[in-house]
Amino acid sequence: MNETFDRLIIRILFTIFICLALFIYKYAHVIFYPSGKKQLLKRIYPAENYIDTLHIFSRIIGVSIIFSTLEFNEYFGISISLVHFLTWSLIGFSLYLVSIYVSESIIFYNFEYKDEVLKKKNAAYGMVGFVNSICLALIVKKIFTEAENSLIILLIMWLFSMVLYGFSTKLYKYVSDLNFNSQMIQQNLGLGFSFGGYLLGVTVIITASFSHEHIDITSYLVQVILKVLLGALILPLFMLGIKFIFKVDEEGQDYKTIGHGVYSGSVFLAASFLTSIIVGQINFGTIYPFF
Repeated sequence: MNETFDRLIIRILFTIFICLALFIYKYAHVIFYPSGKKQLLKRIYPAENYIDTLHIFSRIIGVSIIFSTLEFNEYFGISISLVHFLTWSLIGFSLYLVSIYVSESIIFYNFEYKDEVLKKKNAAYGMVGFVNSICLALIVKKIFTEAENSLIILLIMWLFSMVLYGFSTKLYKYVSDLNFNSQMIQQNLGLGFSFGGYLLGVTVIITASFSHEHIDITSYLVQVILKVLLGALILPLFMLGIKFIFKVDEEGQDYKTIGHGVYSGSVFLAASFLTSIIVGQINFGTIYPFF
């Protein structure tokens, strides 16, 4: 009974510690995004500007996803475990904030947060930003898992994943009929669904490509590249298969409607999940026995 009570106390203390880490993240976010300082530090009224609420809470969800990777091991001692958690959580959301900054500089290079969110309340901007934040959190969580508490390997994987993700964001024009810049200016919500589905699909393939054993970091990264290239080859086949099997007729469609955005984003995301099976979930055994 005493042991159960002690464990409950430890869990409560750990909960308070996580809230403290979120408090630190709040002010770290201000450092990386000084333009949103007033919005983050003042009291939040969700009904006032739902796009800004979406923007802020996407990052809170993202940090929570990253925190879910970390573990508390009692056998190391409470103080050591807390220091370990705090250190890696600081590293985690630092990488996360830098990732958001870099990716948004690539995706929204023609747009400003103050104009699109605070002034125009652009729903397309808010949705793309929301999905982008979640995708980056999933990628950072994946590399945290694969790095196995090695800071050097973590940094290498993070840089590599950012190159893959950043490069992928520039390929959207080859898989969609929507022009990102013009549709963003027109605040077309269909673009948010389409580009959001695309980002989620890219994330599914990237995280699947990182899922394999690694002994040598060089050969590991080569395998990641090969899996990403394999995904790029298989993905169009699944997209064509989905359109053919379910008899999707694109003739005469207005590509600027929300319906088309939902359709294109959903097809890409579904095809990406199916592609991840081919990329990361087919395990070839030993064909010939060892003698």
